[in-house]
Amino acid sequence: MDKKHSLWILTINDNANYGNRLQNYALQEVLRTYACEVSTLHCAVQSSNCCVAAVKNILRPIKRFIREHKGAAGALQKKRRKNFESFTNQFVNDGLLSLTPGVGFSRHLSGNERFIIGSDQVWNDRLVKNDMLEVRLGSLFPEHTGIAYAASFGISQVSESSSEAYAQFLPRLSAISVREDQGALLVRELSGQPASVVLDPTLMLTSTRWNDIIPGNYIPKDERYVLTYFLGKPSLEQDKVIQQYAKKHGYKIRRMLDISDPETYVVGPREFVEMFSKSQFVFTDSYHACCFSIIFNKQFKVFNRTGFSGTASMNSRMQTLFRLFELNDMMDDDTRLDPVDYTRVNDLLEQHRRESRRWLDDALAKIGISE
Repeated sequence: MDKKHSLWILTINDNANYGNRLQNYALQEVLRTYACEVSTLHCAVQSSNCCVAAVKNILRPIKRFIREHKGAAGALQKKRRKNFESFTNQFVNDGLLSLTPGVGFSRHLSGNERFIIGSDQVWNDRLVKNDMLEVRLGSLFPEHTGIAYAASFGISQVSESSSEAYAQFLPRLSAISVREDQGALLVRELSGQPASVVLDPTLMLTSTRWNDIIPGNYIPKDERYVLTYFLGKPSLEQDKVIQQYAKKHGYKIRRMLDISDPETYVVGPREFVEMFSKSQFVFTDSYHACCFSIIFNKQFKVFNRTGFSGTASMNSRMQTLFRLFELNDMMDDDTRLDPVDYTRVNDLLEQHRRESRRWLDDALAKIGISE
């Protein structure tokens, strides 16, 4: 283990998103086999107008207080937020060093810091202004002290106004990997740099490792249920399939992200993992729901989001995930529930873990870190 360097993760700091919190934790745990200390940077959005920034900082907690004290829905949102904060406080080592556009690091760097960008949609220029995008591209890192692991664009093309930032800052990284095929093409197109496709960090941890963080007692021992996790709203036809499957097998339906199921709505990231680990079947339109279904060998059905059809509705990270695991027929417009062959999927998972680990070994060695 290299004692000289500390390793800092730059990702999206989102205390309301299950996939974000869990990929942050997973990458941290993978990296702990290399560096003496692994921490997550806190990236603060800074307005160019100091007065505007100050007002926003004052209003933000006031708005949240009003929202969370507005009836039953507000109380549920407050409880869920506290569960997220509890997870981050307990499992993600962050807040020791912050990074702000136009300001820089919150303290002077010693020169021993190394940086890793990813995962999640850190390079999606639709989500942030150009100054924060530049930060997420490593603009404030000393040159060639950083790499990117499983970074994601989340879009098929970037805006013309952002292209210069990618061209300027991506070449300063010592190695680049992404989690979708389209991302690798974009990196080369925008910067001329090569990029490898690797596993999302959540897939790098085994089911045994994930079981180590679950509460274990959230789901009653004898409960049998199907789990739904939709970022969009399922259509009436899709919901009918879910209802029929649950009724046929005598299962309860637990609906995440659905306030009509308050007990499930408030869960934090730990309970999220437990619910996947103990489910009988998963219905979803979410990338990370697919990842955790694969990790725990759960049969699952991916529905298209309402208003889309066929593979046209799949973003590149979903397409890449299904390609990696030979599940190309997983997402379609019909209601057929084809079984997943986990004998083959598990073999592929181990293969891709080894390949992703080898990439990480080589990439970290370029910035002076080794096991």
